[in-house]
Amino acid sequence: MIVEDELMARLSLEKLCKKIEQLEVTGVFENALDAFEKLQSEKIDLLFLDIQMPGMTGLDLLDQLPYLPLVIFTTSNTEYAFDAYEYDVTDFLKKPIAMPRLLKAMEKVNQRLDQLNDVAASSAHTEIYIKTDGRFIRIPFSEIFFFENVGDYIKAVTTMGNFIFYSTIKALDQKISNPRFLKVHRSFIVNLDKIKDIEDNTLVIEKSVIPISRAHKNLLLQSINIL
Repeated sequence: MIVEDELMARLSLEKLCKKIEQLEVTGVFENALDAFEKLQSEKIDLLFLDIQMPGMTGLDLLDQLPYLPLVIFTTSNTEYAFDAYEYDVTDFLKKPIAMPRLLKAMEKVNQRLDQLNDVAASSAHTEIYIKTDGRFIRIPFSEIFFFENVGDYIKAVTTMGNFIFYSTIKALDQKISNPRFLKVHRSFIVNLDKIKDIEDNTLVIEKSVIPISRAHKNLLLQSINIL
């Protein structure tokens, strides 16, 4: 996304970005307020952001965003270089922007993305973060008993208590990369390490009796060590 109040700078940057195959420009805005409204419903990977703009400045926008994409500041004023450091932005481009300098900025973007992907992949095997009541709560997989579908939401039953968040069992099953979690029913994903016993078409975790569907029973039996 590009947020730039100067018309010529905005058109020039959009033209340069469209020449880079890796980039897909999903929005171009002349003020931070319109961009902020769009970012409430759309998640982006990279934001080209001017700092000095009437009304809401680029820094104001970053302060109010619910999440931070990778950010490249674009400005005519080098006095904002310190702000770039404070906000941990990926790069700081002084206008007018030329293609060689933009390509160097994209190298930094790729390096940052590689670092983030490595961290995310490592985290994905050991823990999840559940958004509930406006907070992101870290829950290690070892603390989770099972997930249960409850209408349009999922209930995570853990040693830390129960947490409700918006999702589906199908989406959750695709996202959890830990092999010790198995879908045993259209409404349940269980932690195999927490199972106390299995009988017929049910299993017990703590004091909860969880159904096992016929379609998932063979996979469950193949996933445990039976003597």
